[in-house]
Amino acid sequence: MTKLMLRTAALGLTLLIGQPGALVHAQSNPTLSRQHGYEHGYRDGGDRGRQDRERGFGRNFRDNDYLVGARDYDPSFGSRREYMAGYQEGYQAGYDDGYNYYDRPGRYGQLYGRRGDNSSGRGGGDRSSRNEYAPGTRPGPGGYADAAFDAGYREGIAAGQQDQRQNARSDFRRSQVYRNGDSSYRWSFGDRNQYRQDFQDGFERGYQDGYGRSRYSSDGGGYFPNRGTTGAADTRDGAGTTSRTIVVPATRQWTPTNIRVNQGDRIRIQTTGEIQWTPNANDRARAAGALDQKRTPGAPMPNSFGGALIGRIDSGQPFGIGDLTSIVIPASGQLYLGINDDNVSDNSGQFQVVISW
Repeated sequence: MTKLMLRTAALGLTLLIGQPGALVHAQSNPTLSRQHGYEHGYRDGGDRGRQDRERGFGRNFRDNDYLVGARDYDPSFGSRREYMAGYQEGYQAGYDDGYNYYDRPGRYGQLYGRRGDNSSGRGGGDRSSRNEYAPGTRPGPGGYADAAFDAGYREGIAAGQQDQRQNARSDFRRSQVYRNGDSSYRWSFGDRNQYRQDFQDGFERGYQDGYGRSRYSSDGGGYFPNRGTTGAADTRDGAGTTSRTIVVPATRQWTPTNIRVNQGDRIRIQTTGEIQWTPNANDRARAAGALDQKRTPGAPMPNSFGGALIGRIDSGQPFGIGDLTSIVIPASGQLYLGINDDNVSDNSGQFQVVISW
């Protein structure tokens, strides 16, 4: 019965995808707030389920992201309560599909594809309205990044699905939309280069889900271009460098490193810097976490010190990094670095992280 209810909810939400002006009316239409949460939750739950299956873990979707239910929420999405409810529904449905990805494909195309779009993601079809916001609201720092990521994700879904249908070798980099990285950009979103980075991050992730992750990983396709080597295998520019410096701002929950890794890889890490992780000037943290060893229940890792440096692969389960100088990668995908905090908007400072392999 539960699965039937989830499928019914997913179908109802699917019918709303791609409708012009969706977020423009988000505050006055709780259904759209719930839809936005559902889409985010499905994506996150799908990654978590896939990674749990690959790592041999038992089925368990009730991690902190699911329980809090407000990951990536921005006030411009409308009702927080409806967003959270949609997120939890989507997370469970995505987890089920991700955990059973050998037996059934995910429903990424139905949930995120643009209605009436049979193009390769190179500009045809109806535009998603995920870059529109409710009247009278101004997105927070994460809101514009979310708009860019979502726009890229939808374009990537379309491109990946077309390449898969045409039996073409997967390669997200050949798309002109990906290379330009500014589709749906608006001046109000701020820095175009930052938008491009978030858009390309979303496009790459969407391409993987649209093409199909198992095949995408096995045929190369720019995903692991240095086949036969060890360590982190890919960077967004395809240069295959062996070291990269990442700035992790305290005001951003998750920062993409643009580095692709394989499960079992060992990477070396050097972290410097200090952040303030609450409005209180005394709440300072280094990579290992809060200097006074405080914790915060709503953080991605509630049992670890607040403000600590953490990581995740795609949207999978977060793991601690802290002041470690090397870690073994727990899953395959793109490495993200983050701040262990429940509200990053009132933080300041940054970590500088040198990753090598």
